Amino acid sequence: YCSMKTTLFKFLSSSSILRFAPTQFYSRPSNLNPFKPLRSTNQRYSRSVIHFDSKMTTDSVLKEPSETCGHVFVLNCAAKGIAADAIFVHNGEVTDNPSCVASEKKNDKIQLYEAGSPANPDHLTPLFNSFLEQSAEQFQGERSSFRRGLPPLIAFDPTSFFGSEIDESTKMELLRHLVSKTYSIVDSFGVDLAVCVPDEESFVSVNSLRNEMCPFKGGPFWMLSDSQKANAQKLAGDAKVSRLSVFVGAGISMASGAPSWGALLELLAKKAGMSEDDRKSLSRLGYLDQPTVIAEDMGDQFKGAIAEIINESGRYTPAHVILKSLKAPAVTTNYDDLYEKAAESCNQSVPTLPWDARQMIDNARKEHNALLKLHGCVKHPESIILSRQDYMRYPDNCQALRGRLHGIFLTSEVLFCGFSMTDDNVHKIIDDARKVLYVDGKPTEHKLGTILSMTENKMFNRLWDQDFDLQSFGKSWSQNPSPAWNHDCFLDAIVADFI
Repeated sequence: YCSMKTTLFKFLSSSSILRFAPTQFYSRPSNLNPFKPLRSTNQRYSRSVIHFDSKMTTDSVLKEPSETCGHVFVLNCAAKGIAADAIFVHNGEVTDNPSCVASEKKNDKIQLYEAGSPANPDHLTPLFNSFLEQSAEQFQGERSSFRRGLPPLIAFDPTSFFGSEIDESTKMELLRHLVSKTYSIVDSFGVDLAVCVPDEESFVSVNSLRNEMCPFKGGPFWMLSDSQKANAQKLAGDAKVSRLSVFVGAGISMASGAPSWGALLELLAKKAGMSEDDRKSLSRLGYLDQPTVIAEDMGDQFKGAIAEIINESGRYTPAHVILKSLKAPAVTTNYDDLYEKAAESCNQSVPTLPWDARQMIDNARKEHNALLKLHGCVKHPESIILSRQDYMRYPDNCQALRGRLHGIFLTSEVLFCGFSMTDDNVHKIIDDARKVLYVDGKPTEHKLGTILSMTENKMFNRLWDQDFDLQSFGKSWSQNPSPAWNHDCFLDAIVADFI
């Protein structure tokens, strides 16, 4: 099903590196092997034994980034679950992943490389450097396979390699060198790097290092305009005082490998056993009517099949990680559980409504980051709303959810991300908020929130600019870098100012 390609470099318990791809297992060319057998030791290492060849200082001269320069993301999540073109993780076994399905028989001839002792900081520096250089060289000039546009994304979690033998000051020096190295890589090879840090305290530290070590004029978010930076700072300020809520649309999940609505219906029709001629005929119906016909053929298996297809995407995107990191109340029309998986990857809890409502009351949990799922969830297939009948019955069946959403619009600034603003049920709730907040039927200076749109649209702006602040990220989808890339960098800037 999933055509996404992920290259996974794993640091196994046997101190080895391998490459994983969805279609086959194969060895890397021996002439690319940078790792030499290194003797393990139980010695406790201090910062005095480390010698770095590059480090930014306050006296360094700032420069302009290259024309193809990528971005250094710092994400509060585990690396192994992210939608990236290459991943470097510590420990674990080779297992099949739903988002990386092997279409061919696996190659048993896997070449392993000795990477030395991960407890030794002198070994970690060349280990990290080699991964960054090899993976960046491999993907240089390629288009990401995760529908995020150029550049490809390379992800890794350096803190997972730090054993108890390494003291805190040494860890910081390792991270300082590593962040400096990431900027050299993104500038030279034109790839994105995601430094994934599950521990929240370390996440804050690495974010600070990103600001400190960035060699570019304009700082880590050099790609944003002054107005975009100001908007990001405003939204971060709203989040700091618990005045921000987030509305997550389908656009956020596109880069996970999740199917579009049209692709989902095509896959469902195939699961229903429809012939090619019948599928062509079905495609002429509207998107809300096609599910009704498919459901007639599949019966009780219909919504379970929806959940099965969506679950196969399997990987959260940088946007999922960034948005959950705002710790704000969230709303989504998406069925997938990628937002929740991003939080779970770093041992954080995101209650989902309506299913966790009673638990929150019983436990007296004052959770500010609960996720309201308006159209159902793959964990509860019977709740999924897809057909015209589902939408028609929605107001009757989901009054409590609408009440929660009314409260969000009336008491907070709503940030729309990846949402097309075409859902009639959401339009009705926005109009209800207008009736309460408008003075004498006219809008005030206070807006309901902010809509992030990928490309500029004059008519869209005319439709919504009285109710929302509007932020777009490009004039067309054909521009390079893509609006989606600028959008994710903008979200990253919000969290960088929030923490």
